[in-house]
Amino acid sequence: MDTSQKLLIETLKKHGFSASKSRIAVFSALLHQEPLTMSEIVHKLSGKVDRATVYRTIELFEKVNVVQRLHIGWKYKIELTDQFHEHHHHIICQSCAKLIAIDGDSHIEKDIADLAKKYSFSITSHQLEIKGICKTCQLLDV
Repeated sequence: MDTSQKLLIETLKKHGFSASKSRIAVFSALLHQEPLTMSEIVHKLSGKVDRATVYRTIELFEKVNVVQRLHIGWKYKIELTDQFHEHHHHIICQSCAKLIAIDGDSHIEKDIADLAKKYSFSITSHQLEIKGICKTCQLLDV
């Protein structure tokens, strides 16, 4: 069992939930992955975990801060929160929904900390999403 799974088990126990095989399977499907849609998660777990259990598990994981939603227009993708992988931000194409993870650049992080200080705000978490049109989609619009 790796440290990420141990942290998952601790997080679930802290909130009064058990680490069932289905919950560990859903977590493992998201570990070391790009953000996934719900249908991608369901497909990835096909034959191991049924659709309803995947949806219930993701809902639980959202409540206990294991996963977060990345909104792309009216759709969304799911990814693990920062406690399970390196902090990062996203650039999202509003045309094709291409999602690019960018490292938590030190300049960006400093600017966020400076803003919090300026407004006497205590940050508990943050997520930066830059939305626009990728190069491929720009070329298609010409």
